[in-house]
Amino acid sequence: MSAKKREIVIIVVKATAIYSFVVIDIAAGTGFYMTAKLFDAGVIIASICSMAGVESLKRGPALVRNLTNRERKT
Repeated sequence: MSAKKREIVIIVVKATAIYSFVVIDIAAGTGFYMTAKLFDAGVIIASICSMAGVESLKRGPALVRNLTNRERKT
């Protein structure tokens, strides 16, 4: 009888990554979706607004930082 080797894979996720996902993606995404639905948008438009809003929250600060640094250098 041969013993099978079983490997255990442990994945470590930082708590800040989980918090960021919960707060930004779920809470803010729901907020953007509900706001779009409040203005009588369809489901597809509200979903697009939700995705675009969350991505702008994620990438917006870096974009503003890059724009302000370019203006200072010139």
